[in-house]
Amino acid sequence: MLRRGLWLGSLLSAGAFVACVTNHDALSKKPPGRGGSDAGGNSAGGAPSHHGGSGGEVASGGGHADDEPPGESVLTIVNGVVDAPRVALCLAKVDAEGNVTPFGSPLTDAPLEYGQSLVLREVEGVDFETDGLEPFVIAGELSLIAGLDCDAALERALAEEALSDGEGDQPGQGGAAGEGGAFGVPARMGDGGNANEGGSSGEEGGSAGASLGPPAVRSALRARGLPAISAGTLNAGRSLLFVANGCLGGATYSGKTATDYCGAGYSPRQPTASAVLVSLSRQLSTDHVALQVVHASLANEQVELRSRPPFPSMDMGLGIVSVQMGQVAPRPASIQNTLFELGSARKYRVSVESGGEPLFSQNWASVLSGSGLSELKDGEGYALVFNGPRADLDAVPDLWNAPLVTAIPVQPE
Repeated sequence: MLRRGLWLGSLLSAGAFVACVTNHDALSKKPPGRGGSDAGGNSAGGAPSHHGGSGGEVASGGGHADDEPPGESVLTIVNGVVDAPRVALCLAKVDAEGNVTPFGSPLTDAPLEYGQSLVLREVEGVDFETDGLEPFVIAGELSLIAGLDCDAALERALAEEALSDGEGDQPGQGGAAGEGGAFGVPARMGDGGNANEGGSSGEEGGSAGASLGPPAVRSALRARGLPAISAGTLNAGRSLLFVANGCLGGATYSGKTATDYCGAGYSPRQPTASAVLVSLSRQLSTDHVALQVVHASLANEQVELRSRPPFPSMDMGLGIVSVQMGQVAPRPASIQNTLFELGSARKYRVSVESGGEPLFSQNWASVLSGSGLSELKDGEGYALVFNGPRADLDAVPDLWNAPLVTAIPVQPE
């Protein structure tokens, strides 16, 4: 039994706690789709919204209480980890004493790509009322954990990263009490990239600091625990969205613009891997698309989202919402616009902006592909999830992912 530590921050849903799982056979093994990588204000509100920091701290996104009638309990998980192209996602139980017990196999047969999502409704053998649930992500050469259960996969990842340690590059302590990572996971591990890259359009950056001895080698695997979901949350009758965000860190994951990709306070020894947990509004209108936005990017402050017609049109398009980090807005969902007005079938693009200035955009087909959708529909509800680095930056191959907007059905099939 392992003691909960740095990477086991608690996410407390308003009026509830969360649950855990034992048998992954009850989970969908195939993710619905992946988000595209093509890149390119009206009302603000908030539902209960919580995001855990690297020290397990909990912060509220504000907004009024979720007063909609309860319905089906469902959890959608989105992979928004910025410094890995794909991850394996595992679960662990967290008991009342903070002991962490990984169990079962990774949640998907294939790795979960950046921007991809999966849906969790129930897991055989788990009591959502009394079990705490802790997600873990593993990144790197995932073929090394093929066929392993989560317990063995996490142990393998820890062993691999221990081999990559160089003199002067030992993992730092973390957490308010100076604890090490949960499950013994240190504050650094590695997967693909170049130590001197980082910035817009391949801008070169400096290393994170000189080593007194031989430099550390990029690890074949990294593992990080994400903020825990407390017992009782997953059976509260809500459509919940859990977005993994930030950076896993590790040797060679550095550069002078690293915090613009990974968020304030990031360094290879102090990862920012975390998560945002929000309750989505199920308000619908037969003749309109119900729409919300979830801001999960640690590297961006308040942004506005618009749906704009393609170039060369100078039309401003349709404003969707202005939203802050960790917030879901508006609350309840907007039911003001039709499918035609949003323009998703007319080659419009979703634009992320600040002060009216476009920072990047994606076509609607790319936005929808993250959850396997082919189109929006009037009478249905969706959440647009904004994640990734600072919105005006490009991806850096083998190091940082690009900004991304992914559409998530509020009532997934």
